[in-house]
Amino acid sequence: MNKLDTGRGFMRGLVLVLFLLVSLPLEASATQLHVSSEGIITHQMGHLFFLFSMVALIFTITGKGLDTQKGWRLIQYSAVCFILWNLDALAAHFLDNQIHAVEIENISWGRIRVNVQNGASFLAWVYYFLKLDHLLCVPAMLFLYRGLSRLVTEQQQVMPQKDRS
Repeated sequence: MNKLDTGRGFMRGLVLVLFLLVSLPLEASATQLHVSSEGIITHQMGHLFFLFSMVALIFTITGKGLDTQKGWRLIQYSAVCFILWNLDALAAHFLDNQIHAVEIENISWGRIRVNVQNGASFLAWVYYFLKLDHLLCVPAMLFLYRGLSRLVTEQQQVMPQKDRS
């Protein structure tokens, strides 16, 4: 590696760091609270619909015998993770938006306090783990991506063979 390559790598790294510093927000307001009951009820209905859709997808894949192919099996794993994610989200929304048993208080940047009715620390821990729903959703999306990629790859391998015959 010569000095020119090292200098270019350094400059690219510096540009990337500067871009990240400029583009990262100071506040991450990625949570959505529903003020009235209509919003949360509609949101919960969406979770239920998605959950039942994933159950139907699993039964369809199994019923048609598609689970013998790796791509479909990965999509089935994705559906299981999405089902668990929806159950998790339903429980968390129920606790914080419907029965108001839990309230989040921002203490400082990167620190929160989970306030629970009656000071039940067990419920605070349950809610904390429910809010780690990305640990279910991200693998679900990865399984879905890998499954679809696998199906596309298998289809691309089959298509040239059909063109030859």
